[in-house]
Amino acid sequence: MPRYYFHLTDGDETLDDPEGLELAGEAAALDEASRLARELAQGKLKDERDWSGWMVAITDESGRQLDSVPIEVLGDE
Repeated sequence: MPRYYFHLTDGDETLDDPEGLELAGEAAALDEASRLARELAQGKLKDERDWSGWMVAITDESGRQLDSVPIEVLGDE
């Protein structure tokens, strides 16, 4: 199975994913990126960073960016 990497970036700073995940294909990678973006936006992961303006960039094993998913942080309702 191919390996996909999920880097977090705001265009200036990038937090690299050194391990990645083996997934069935690009559709599965997009699903994983969407899940990660949702969890970051909802504050479910340990990092207390403000993710406004950030995105999850999906790359393949060669480093080619395939797609990206914005981390949409909702304000207080």
